[in-house]
Amino acid sequence: MKLLIVESPAKARKIQSYLGAGWQVRACLGHVRDLPTKGDTLPDKYKDAPFAQLGVDVENNYAPIYVARKDKAQTIKDLRAAAKSADAVYLAADPDREGESIAWHLSVLLGLGKDARRVTYQEITERAIRQAVASPRTIDFNLVAAQETRRVLDRLAGYGVSPLLWKAVGGPQSAGRVQSAALMLLAQREQSRLRFVPSVFWRVGVTVESQPPFNAVVTALKDVPLATAASFTASGALKPDLNVAQLDAQKAAQLVAYLDRQQATVRDVTVSPVVRRPPPPLTTSGLQQAANAKLKLGVAQVTKLAQALYEAGLITYIRTDSPHLSDEAVTLAREAVATRFGPSALPKEGRQYATRNKDAQEAHEAVRPAGKFVAPEQCGLSGDELALYRLVYDRTLASQMRDAVGEKTAVTLQAGQVTLFASGVVLSEKGFTALYDDQDKNDEEQRLPALRVGDRFPLKNARAEEKKSSPPARFTEGKFVQVMERAGIGRPSTYGATLETLQRRQYVALKNRQLHVTPLGLLIASYLMKQVPQLVNAEFTAQMESDLDQIASGKLSRVAYLDRIWKGTLDPAIHAAQLTAPRFELPHVDAVLEVRGGVAGLVRHGKGVALPEGLLPEDLTEQTVSALMSGTFKVPAPQKSPVAKRPAKAAKEPKTKPASRRKRKEAGV
Repeated sequence: MKLLIVESPAKARKIQSYLGAGWQVRACLGHVRDLPTKGDTLPDKYKDAPFAQLGVDVENNYAPIYVARKDKAQTIKDLRAAAKSADAVYLAADPDREGESIAWHLSVLLGLGKDARRVTYQEITERAIRQAVASPRTIDFNLVAAQETRRVLDRLAGYGVSPLLWKAVGGPQSAGRVQSAALMLLAQREQSRLRFVPSVFWRVGVTVESQPPFNAVVTALKDVPLATAASFTASGALKPDLNVAQLDAQKAAQLVAYLDRQQATVRDVTVSPVVRRPPPPLTTSGLQQAANAKLKLGVAQVTKLAQALYEAGLITYIRTDSPHLSDEAVTLAREAVATRFGPSALPKEGRQYATRNKDAQEAHEAVRPAGKFVAPEQCGLSGDELALYRLVYDRTLASQMRDAVGEKTAVTLQAGQVTLFASGVVLSEKGFTALYDDQDKNDEEQRLPALRVGDRFPLKNARAEEKKSSPPARFTEGKFVQVMERAGIGRPSTYGATLETLQRRQYVALKNRQLHVTPLGLLIASYLMKQVPQLVNAEFTAQMESDLDQIASGKLSRVAYLDRIWKGTLDPAIHAAQLTAPRFELPHVDAVLEVRGGVAGLVRHGKGVALPEGLLPEDLTEQTVSALMSGTFKVPAPQKSPVAKRPAKAAKEPKTKPASRRKRKEAGV
């Protein structure tokens, strides 16, 4: 009897059905060993060591203390018994650094030594599983070293910085390598919004009575361009050296009255070809972004659903930086397209896509349907699982379809001294958009008639609209995933846990599907930026991710790396940090945010009040601040925020002392 160990029971049941007699497939339920936490029994030789609670011997090449996880005691006992009676043991944890580490820890606990057989696969299909077990390899200790380095660094950073927050801020605060850098990005956007001064301008539109009619907008008066949102600075002033005319309500009304009596002459017509190429197949972050935008699913929820689809054998492995498809997958996708839309929907050759991420760490395929590409209506799913599978299926097929082609028409018209502009896009061949369209609809994408210079048309229905320049937009979870990926912070597989941690800690709130930094979050970010700036520096954190990749490929020593990052940078910064409570001067009102005992408060003219729970920085208008200070503020009825569901294997809530902190993923400490 051969024993194959995977991570989850669902995966074990699926693979057991493929391998059948002669095989026993068991689940280890994730990590079986970790750095010690409160209540763990340490080996005798470490009990009195000065680094026992930390779990890392910094002065001895950062040697970690590993202990078997208490919650896996029965699982480990059962696996040892199964391994003892097996003819051979195969370790089939996920095909990434985390999975490689789990396989190594299993080999140690089960005493496999050189007999450990490591197998990996990209999809849970019978063919893929049988190919994997037919060609096992040894454990890749470079991958193990990279995961161990990340784990050690997270422990050092968390145990080093979090106590600063406990003392300076109060309460059970936490800091982390990825968590804190992500918070800083969100806080910077929030600060930009608070400093922003909106500018008012007017826009005048009109209907051109052609066949068919179309809408145009006034762009200039007497050849002087009209001000738009792009004409103003963040402080509300017109940009210097900009020659524009700014309409007010009176001038806009006069312009409307004038245009309703005019005819417009076509002054210029430009027709240009439009070619839209299909988006690539989905990567991990691409799946998170698309599912958040199209399906309104939280990133953590997407992670959980995608893991379930993978374990059910419906999609390939969900942790990937690559949009590449195997030749077999390209063929299957093209066959599915031809069946549904006909051969004319396909280009002559299959399409392949290269990653744009220079730090792509995994040599996996894109996230795509597994096996024979079961159609969504035949896969037996429902609800969010069906919606997510359909998204993966449609995106994969669309990547192999023809381009969408058409024409863009841009027309300039003149009505006396008023210049107007209109544009429209018409697709003559829908191409991939017949199945999957990833672009927002633009109001200006209208069908324009055939126009010639000199044509004249009456104008009607002129209307004026007051507009305001907008502050930098808040991030949805999907947009913030894109920001984190571009900044190189963390890995897509950790983004869901990162966002969940920030919300659980009440540093960030999810409101109307947008991420809002709370007053406490602003204060935490302010403290870290002043006292430990390296931890929240996006470039510094991104370089750390790149260095971990170098360790994974055997090009960089883990000890040399940890010496440089910990002893050379973070540890000196932590020791130099002051324990002064943070303050944040609100730029849009005359008040200051402070924190006492872990609770954010408001201070004005020496008087302080605690902020009611749920009140966000944007809510702090002059009227609200005055009401808070006078004690007349009425707390609005609480509304539940749609916090994303926990992903699978979510980290447990950390305690407030270093010795009792739970395990952290890359999302934080």
